[in-house]
Amino acid sequence: MWRRFGQCIALATLGLSVSSVVAIPSQLSSQPSQPSSHQSGGEEHIVVIDKSKLVPAKVEEILRQLDLNTTHPDVRHVFNNSYFQGFSASMKSHCLDLLANMTEVAMVEKATTVSRGNVYSTRPNAPWGLQRISTASALKGSESSLDYTYNFADDSLGNGVDIYILDTGLYAQHNVFDGRANMLWSFDGDMRDNDGHGTHVSGTAAGSILGVASKAQLYGVKALDSNGLGSSSDVIAGIDYVIRRHEEQLRSGKDYTGSVISMSLATSEPVQAIDTAVSAALGAGIHVCVAAGNNGEDACQSSPASSGGSKGSAITVGAIDMDNQRASFSNHGSCVDLYAPGVNIISSWIGKPNMVNSLSGTSMATPHVTGIIAYAMKNKTLAASPSLMKKWLRMTALPLEDGTLSANNGIHASEKSRRAMNAPINRARIGQRNVWASSTTKVPIAGVVQLRK
Repeated sequence: MWRRFGQCIALATLGLSVSSVVAIPSQLSSQPSQPSSHQSGGEEHIVVIDKSKLVPAKVEEILRQLDLNTTHPDVRHVFNNSYFQGFSASMKSHCLDLLANMTEVAMVEKATTVSRGNVYSTRPNAPWGLQRISTASALKGSESSLDYTYNFADDSLGNGVDIYILDTGLYAQHNVFDGRANMLWSFDGDMRDNDGHGTHVSGTAAGSILGVASKAQLYGVKALDSNGLGSSSDVIAGIDYVIRRHEEQLRSGKDYTGSVISMSLATSEPVQAIDTAVSAALGAGIHVCVAAGNNGEDACQSSPASSGGSKGSAITVGAIDMDNQRASFSNHGSCVDLYAPGVNIISSWIGKPNMVNSLSGTSMATPHVTGIIAYAMKNKTLAASPSLMKKWLRMTALPLEDGTLSANNGIHASEKSRRAMNAPINRARIGQRNVWASSTTKVPIAGVVQLRK
């Protein structure tokens, strides 16, 4: 939350608000011209410190000038990693005026609502998405005609990779997680997934039966509530947490491959502060995979989708159906990198350790690509470079009829593509995993058979 000098006041409402950015004059003094007396009230804003002026205690210094501190109840979050610093607090207009006069401040932006987006409960069937991302052609025909085979060329399947699901949380006790899942952080202290969305996404990314990278570690970072809604400041705080933990992992000296953040959420319009946080994560060497959104519109008009495509190194994912047609709900445009299965996707669910559910949305498409990234990180060159990983994903993707690209795990990539990217592909070691789930909503998983490694 934020405050203002003299009349700052705290606010924590999450209504659908228009994101507004306060311009920061570049030549004004950073010293306030008059004393301040903070008053609670006002709307929550996000403050980002100028990257060129990141020094220890800079956030605390600015808060002091606003008669605030890091433990004040009107201060919602403090962002303090090596790649971006700032805070969110509830403040009135006088505080915003003071911030506008501080040369250390790069951005002041009103907090806005973030949503997981609409998801569509559909007739459940087998998770055809795993077969789609590991075959060379569309899966024409009915779902009942599929063989439900997932092909992969390296059976490490994400081992050593940390996948952070920034969502509604995750149900770590689900059977498909095999003890590899943990909740680490929550915006409200409640570590449960009371919505189910984050658990569903997690199962597709790395579930042992239904997931792509079925040996990766899964970590829940809860930024959305039981209705799938949250504040942009909570999303940024979640990203800040992941960056700091990633830095700790690097310093630990452990056998650590790297991190991926999966964000199946969106705002109603671009939010610069979220995009800045995503850029910071990418700068830290963290791969970021985000949903395009479910409004059938230009993906560049929401965040964090606007951080992908031609605009940045994040991977923005749209949704296709079994026939390789873009889903009617999927956002599209120049900010979308790839399309992945996002219709009738079976995955893990909350309630009991053996529950599954079928949902549709770009939220379901995104973790397919998250899993592919974790799978490909066996290659150290790709693991170390989000921008190079993005090139590899696009190089190994399959073209769709409209000229866009469908995500693929590279098993059918051309020899030229594999040599160019030194990709982790070896046709002599192709594994097949048969996956199947029962045909009623929220039912026990029937099982998995490892056919060949």
